[in-house]
Amino acid sequence: MIVCSDCKKTYKTRGGFERHRASKHGQQVKVKQLILTEEILCEIVNSAMLSMREKKIYSVNLRNEMDISKFQGLEEIEFRELKCIFDGLVKNGDSEKFFSKYYATIALESTRFFKGFSQHSAALLAIKVAENMLAYYKRQKSVSTNNADCNLNLSDREKAGLQYIGGYVLQKIHNRHRAKASHESQQAQAILKAGKSDKNDSTQKLVESVNRGGLWFISEPSQIIFLKTEQYFRRATSTPGLTKVDIAGIAQESISDCDVLSNYNLILAEAELEPDKHVEKDVLHNIVSLYVRVRAFSFAKDIIQRYKIKSKQTKAKSLRKEISRSCQDTEDQRNE
Repeated sequence: MIVCSDCKKTYKTRGGFERHRASKHGQQVKVKQLILTEEILCEIVNSAMLSMREKKIYSVNLRNEMDISKFQGLEEIEFRELKCIFDGLVKNGDSEKFFSKYYATIALESTRFFKGFSQHSAALLAIKVAENMLAYYKRQKSVSTNNADCNLNLSDREKAGLQYIGGYVLQKIHNRHRAKASHESQQAQAILKAGKSDKNDSTQKLVESVNRGGLWFISEPSQIIFLKTEQYFRRATSTPGLTKVDIAGIAQESISDCDVLSNYNLILAEAELEPDKHVEKDVLHNIVSLYVRVRAFSFAKDIIQRYKIKSKQTKAKSLRKEISRSCQDTEDQRNE
């Protein structure tokens, strides 16, 4: 058993423990200026009411009750309660905790927050408002964190490098599990093989040119996972004067990304064995973490190489060499 030193939770596997450390005690994705104001809340509630009014799955009486003019905002105490729950979502990003606290506080006392509505209508409206609040949070978070990433266009050379590293990552982790005989390792190998492309892909030119039969070509979903991870890596390493790469933080951002998760599910669907849930999470965490670690070493190597080149260009010659060269030039002039 592995015990977390911060919160004393216990974990059976190191992979589960590392995911816990990264998500609960690591650096969190900061959502800039995401504050719930009374005006924003009114817009969220009005949007929920309009949506319910237009859907014919609700009864006529309920739809007629969804009159925008009926909602005049919340009292200060009720607004503070609701804002406190939303601030918790912004802080930890946990939608399950958000819904749990919201239902226990708001939904069960919906008529106190949405006065003038019947109990049934107020309860349904409260649920719809919760969904809209979560959608608002995700939308604002996506705008604040992905603006710099969404337009990332890799050159052919960069894309070839990403494909090569991606194949190395999948093969490296696969070889680790191949040395083990456990049922979990067999499941992990099935997932990793599903991320491999069986056919030689002509679009992966670097792998194709250096391959002698042992390299892995990677599938399209795998390439998207590595591309999204590369975006998070570049954003994290774009700060001038960076002295440390937050590998755990970058990996956590990547494995929480919707595109990464959806493409990983495509890989899982192709796996020959149906893996356990904790194996699925461990494999994705290992894939992303190893990719970020390889890129971090490459990033550091590039910095050192640039420093060496710069030092060589600016390095002054020793005094003896300068005197010797000066004397030699003077002697040559005399001889002429």
